[in-house]
Amino acid sequence: MTALRVDAGRGWGWIVEGWQLFIQAPGIWMVMMLLYLGISMVLSFIPFAGTLAHALLNPLLIGGMLYGAAAQARGERLEIGHLFRGFQDQERMGPLIVLGAISVAGYLLIGLVILMFVGGSVATGVVLDNAGMGISPEAIGGLFIGAGLIVVLIVLTIGILITMALFYGVPLVMLAGQNAWPAAQDSIAACWINMLPMLVLGLIYLVLIVLATLPLGLGFLVLGPVTVGTVYASYREIFEVSPARINLNKR
Repeated sequence: MTALRVDAGRGWGWIVEGWQLFIQAPGIWMVMMLLYLGISMVLSFIPFAGTLAHALLNPLLIGGMLYGAAAQARGERLEIGHLFRGFQDQERMGPLIVLGAISVAGYLLIGLVILMFVGGSVATGVVLDNAGMGISPEAIGGLFIGAGLIVVLIVLTIGILITMALFYGVPLVMLAGQNAWPAAQDSIAACWINMLPMLVLGLIYLVLIVLATLPLGLGFLVLGPVTVGTVYASYREIFEVSPARINLNKR
């Protein structure tokens, strides 16, 4: 799908629209968020397999909440069961899991980069120490710092690409019926050409995250649903999708 470029100020506008969706059914949204957090917490207690399962299943749960947001925008009633819509739609379940697999591959790549840096640093230190080349500890430290900064840059780049791939990738699969890889590519392209509104959105969210943590973290029961509504509002605008055009007819 072709993405539109929008003004930087729309970063705030999307949050406002996300809030408006939340206040239409705050109780149901908070119950959905509690279920989502509960599932995430249970999976986190399972070593390795739970983390892997969460990464693979997370797009299905997020997709279900986006499905609910789209239903609300069409004037339909939000239901708690919308959270599990991604598991019920067999045509979309597979591509959503593939999106999760893409994120897993990205995180594994990050781990590999870090592992190579640590292993390489140890090996280099041993070689320099045994070679007796007379290199000062300050020079060795500077070398490691420089390499570490490069690794940090690589890790940040991979992490940002994962986020960009999933940001619109999930709604493009769940709401537009795209396959996983084209959706991820379109998502990255849409985020890239809308870097300014995304930056505005990110800066505002840093403040909102801090505020959400103040009342014992209970603010996330509001911020979570608002975030889903925000993503849906931005997706609908950037990809010129009206609520009536979104395929929600399968029950």
